[in-house]
Amino acid sequence: MAILAIDQGTSATKAILLDDDFQVYAKGSSPLEIDHNQSGMSQSDPLQMWQSVIDSVDQVLTGNKLTINCVGVANQGESILAWDRSTGAPLTPVIGWQDSRSASYCDEKKSHSEFVLNKTGLAIDPYFVAPKISWLKNQYPALPKSAVITTTDTWLIYKLTKQYVTDMATASRTLLFDLATMGWQQQLADIWQLDINDLPTLVGNDQVIGEINCPELPSLQGVRLTAAIVDQAAALFAQNCFTSGQAKCTYGTGAFLLTNIGNQIKISKNGLATSLAWQIKGATSYYLDGQVFTAASAVDWLLSNKFIERLSDIDLLPDSSGVMASPSFAGIGAPLWRPDATATISGLGLNHTKQHIASAVVDGIAAAVADLLSAVKSDGVVVNKLRVDGGLTQSNKLMQMQADLAQIQVEVFAHPDATAIGVGYLAALGAMESLKIKDFEKNWRPSKSFRPNWSSDQSQSYLSKWRDVQRVSLDRD
Repeated sequence: MAILAIDQGTSATKAILLDDDFQVYAKGSSPLEIDHNQSGMSQSDPLQMWQSVIDSVDQVLTGNKLTINCVGVANQGESILAWDRSTGAPLTPVIGWQDSRSASYCDEKKSHSEFVLNKTGLAIDPYFVAPKISWLKNQYPALPKSAVITTTDTWLIYKLTKQYVTDMATASRTLLFDLATMGWQQQLADIWQLDINDLPTLVGNDQVIGEINCPELPSLQGVRLTAAIVDQAAALFAQNCFTSGQAKCTYGTGAFLLTNIGNQIKISKNGLATSLAWQIKGATSYYLDGQVFTAASAVDWLLSNKFIERLSDIDLLPDSSGVMASPSFAGIGAPLWRPDATATISGLGLNHTKQHIASAVVDGIAAAVADLLSAVKSDGVVVNKLRVDGGLTQSNKLMQMQADLAQIQVEVFAHPDATAIGVGYLAALGAMESLKIKDFEKNWRPSKSFRPNWSSDQSQSYLSKWRDVQRVSLDRD
């Protein structure tokens, strides 16, 4: 038996096979190009996205002798597109989660902020789904009657199974989902001139959605799709953050900090978002989260502009020697919610080089995550350790700086594909009635651990100066 897990991410689609012991048996990956510009655009080609799913799955299945028992799919969360429900054909580009072109729509709705926050746990911000849908509808006024605008997971699931659904964890990232009633709410949709009857059916995170019936993937014909979830919640599950106060941060295109807050809704008073982590076998968990919109994408900027030659060069960088950076190249999410923010580099002298700037950018990622952890603490949630995953966790420099600035032990997940592993676990739960959440606890172990070398005073002094630099990035007058 094997479980196929598909993680359709921002810059690539990954697929893995888990064996009977939930160990990674095979993996595949296919890249996805993203277009950015200064106006806040972040979009990709949906046909390339779909092809990346096919290619990554084909890589895993080629030569595989295991029988595929079930499939799970994780998605980007806040990325959307318009598509034809009668044919499945895409009608627009994928508008990515980093896209901020709906910022003016959000500004017009600020009077609803308190109502929306209390109902959804989210700030009115272009990061989330509803303003993107309104913006896209206005950009494409001639869409056919058969057109729907949804998050990318609904389209991908339709392509796989012909079912029109989204999972509740993904729905909780839309500004249209009431956390208390666990459903779409028309009052929320009215704010954006949307109709909840147009939205997909809601499903749990370990639910049999349907059988795969996809001509491009004949080897999966008839295999059940038994799990779907937003990517960051999948990583939280893979990291075994099952109880209140357990936290993880994924260092991918962005850095995403999620802290489990248990089965009670807690609305942040410090700018964090509250969302549904999962609904599994009738049990519900929520989380507080904050986002650093540019992490690996900030490092990509360093690479493309020749500050460093390769990712491994991060660990060869010198101390930043007084240079500081707020790497908010795509705005700031929690806790400030400033899509108009820009990146800032400060403290340059004639003695500094490109390497010092690169070092400051890397340190700035750690500082931004430490700032989010401070907000979690201010909300009354105690986090004693931080579990981390994603490509940038390969950097000892970044991870040590994270431990130093956050004054917390950092434990690195042993496998680079936590999101795929998490949705694979959920697929197993959906396929096997006897399986319980606790059955996965034995699989978690860190590959590395970092403890703070700095004193608390050193950390606070750095973060105070860093916040001054960040404030510069908010001043656009």
